[in-house]
Amino acid sequence: MPLVKYQNKNGQRLQGITTIKSQQLGWGKEPLLYWSNQQGLEGKNLNEARDMATIPGTLAHLLIENHLKPEELKPEYLQEFEQNDIDKATTAFANFTGWTEQFKFKPIAVEPHLVSEKYQLGGTPDVIAEVMGKLSIIDWKTGRTYEDLFLQLQFYKMVWEENNPEMPITGGFHVLRIPKSEDIPSFHHSHWEILPREATEAIEAILVLRRCQKVLKGLL
Repeated sequence: MPLVKYQNKNGQRLQGITTIKSQQLGWGKEPLLYWSNQQGLEGKNLNEARDMATIPGTLAHLLIENHLKPEELKPEYLQEFEQNDIDKATTAFANFTGWTEQFKFKPIAVEPHLVSEKYQLGGTPDVIAEVMGKLSIIDWKTGRTYEDLFLQLQFYKMVWEENNPEMPITGGFHVLRIPKSEDIPSFHHSHWEILPREATEAIEAILVLRRCQKVLKGLL
């Protein structure tokens, strides 16, 4: 997804939930640091390791986006990648389409760029869709997930309902873990009808931390 530029009603630039979350939280970073160290021990630089790990997932994401927002996917684009990566991405995409048929998936808004005037923060959920007849937040992952995911999901619900009060989220949150290779578990669907209050409290806490950081940085 290209970088999204969020603005409030006064035209001021705003951060997105994923940006502020990564800046203010350390949750889930320890396993990533361990992974980075392991790649170095194997003689790979960080860019090489990241590319090897994410190319199939990136392609799978592209195939899903193209399916949900019908656009002409130029064949020459895929030719830039190795067939092994294309095969993994195609497998992931097939798992996704199988799930959509089983759960009567009906997209309502694909990657809507939303802004919360209340929180002065932006967010772009993967999809807002009906799942088994109930409006839901849909998010897909091609790698491991960590607890900070729930802040993101909860914010998507909050900002969607702030902008669309007549269309509340009644079906909760669906996270699709899409396999990109044989090295990770098969396709997995997780569903939470509601999230605990702590998800909202954590969002509010990182906003407080951001404000405190700005004030204290101004003293330097």
